[in-house]
Amino acid sequence: MWGKPPFYIPDNYAVDVRNLAAAREWYKEKLGLHDAKTDREEDSGRPVTDLSISSNDMFLSLVELESGASAENRHVIFFARNLEKAHEWIAERGIAVEPITADSGGNHSFRCQDVEGN
Repeated sequence: MWGKPPFYIPDNYAVDVRNLAAAREWYKEKLGLHDAKTDREEDSGRPVTDLSISSNDMFLSLVELESGASAENRHVIFFARNLEKAHEWIAERGIAVEPITADSGGNHSFRCQDVEGN
């Protein structure tokens, strides 16, 4: 229905979430990610799920916080060959996106948040 996302995951990332099931579904529905086929073991003892765009991609790990724990202040950076297309694609999925901006080095980016505010 939406096609492959117009961005890629450049490196493996981990994001702390309070509700693993809800976050997993959000990333799958809104960003088009799929369950990753990884053979790694999570050493924190917390529930985790790995998501990727395709089987050849890096993955995004969602790690459930322990009850009462605070999330680390992290963000995930996705890369896009066509930033305007990625911005439009994400906005069309009902995700609030900030305008595209440029930093002092000429790098263009935009920000958005997941279901938990990451």
